[in-house]
Formats: sequence, structure tokens, C-alpha cells
Amino acid sequence: YSAEREADRNLVAVKVMLARIAVDEDSRRKFTQEIALLKDLKHTNIVTILDSGSAGSAFYFVMEHCAGGSVADYMEANNGKLPLRIAMHIMIQALDGLAYAHSRGIVHRDLKPSNILLSGTPEKPIAKIADLGLAKNFDKAGFSGMTITGAYAGTPIFMPKEQLTNFKYVKPVTDVWSIGATFYNMLTGNTPRNFPKGCDPMEIILRGEIVPVCKHDPNIPRSLADVLDKATRLNPNERYEDASEMLAAFKKAVL
Repeated sequence: YSAEREADRNLVAVKVMLARIAVDEDSRRKFTQEIALLKDLKHTNIVTILDSGSAGSAFYFVMEHCAGGSVADYMEANNGKLPLRIAMHIMIQALDGLAYAHSRGIVHRDLKPSNILLSGTPEKPIAKIADLGLAKNFDKAGFSGMTITGAYAGTPIFMPKEQLTNFKYVKPVTDVWSIGATFYNMLTGNTPRNFPKGCDPMEIILRGEIVPVCKHDPNIPRSLADVLDKATRLNPNERYEDASEMLAAFKKAVL
């Protein structure tokens, strides 16, 4: 929700998450402690959590408002993908924010175009990673109504195989795949795996092949394509270890 803060009349965003189970005070306390760690994240390219609280089974988060919408919105307004110059500008900022989160021991688990928000101007947008850790901690507390066993976090088309097969132990390298897939999507309008209409997305994640980004757009600079292809390899040991390593490779490729 968009809201106006009474104290200063500033526009903010309010996210509300509803627990599907009765919330006991011990679980509420543990979840609040986890959120306190997220509120301590201060980086230009991460959406700031300004305040949070709960009432009954509802939890709310007051966050900075990003007037530019999401990268997904921006793509939709540009026929499903972004020009290389603008995409690169967003990529570097998103990687910078993610590298900061990784340095603090936080893994996002659900990176995708709709979770990168924009402020600034359309010509020079400021990218901000949103929903960092909220969904994971909500599930971990049991508030989603599912046990952690048998549940998985993430969005299938932007999810690496290990997030489905070994979801409890995801590491920064898992985010590397997802943000690589996000950049791939921004540049081509496609994703690293083909998801035919009517297919079972879980089956594609488990058995689908990765399509090199230049197969979708041969005009992408080779150096940039190499970074994206490495980031989205099936084997985690063949990717960049974390966002910091990927950012360094990306800057070397495009700057």
C-alpha cells in the first residue's frame, strides 16, 4: 500500500503479511528479532525498512517509497526488455546492493525483476532490492502455514536447481544464479531455461538445459554474455561465489 506518514507527510510503502496460523508470542519475538537485522541494512541499493510491527496475525512493514515501480514494470513499458545502456546501469547498482547483503550474511532467495524497485528518473534510475529476507523469515517462523520441510522459497523461472533440491542450505551462489537470470531476462525478455506452455516448471528446473544468452540476442557484447552465462551455470561450483565476485567480473566486462 502507498501511505503518508503523519509525522512528516512523506510518502511510504506499507507491506502487510498475514499469518495463516495462530501466532504465539515466542514465534512473534523470534520473527521480530530477525526483522531487526534487516532493518539494520543501510545501502543506497536496498529498500530501507523504516518501521515494522504486528497486530494479531498481521505483520506490517513500513518502507521507503520507490516511485518508479519495479524493473518488471519498466520492462513491460518497453516491450518486455530494456535497452543495454539502462539495463547495465540497473545491473551494477543491484549487484552492489546484493554484495552488501551477502557481506552481512543475508541471502535473498527470491530475486527477480519485480523485486528490484526503482527511484530516481527513467533516464537514470536508482535500483533498490526489495523484500530482502522477509519471505524467508516469514516461512521460517511458520507463519505461512507450511512447515519448512517440503516448502521452498523463490519464483520458479528465476530459481536455480539447488534451491528446489536443497532449499534449506541455499548460499549467496544461489542468489548469483537468480540475479544472473534476472539480468538475462532484462536484456532478452527470455529466461535461461525454456518453459513451454503447459509444462511443469519444477520438471524444467530439475531437468531443463540452460540456453546461452547470445542464442536469444547475438548483439549482446561477448564479455557481458560470458558473465551472464557463468552466473547461470547449473553447477554452483562453476558460478561466481557471491555478488561481490560477480560485480567485479561485470565491471571488468562493461566498464
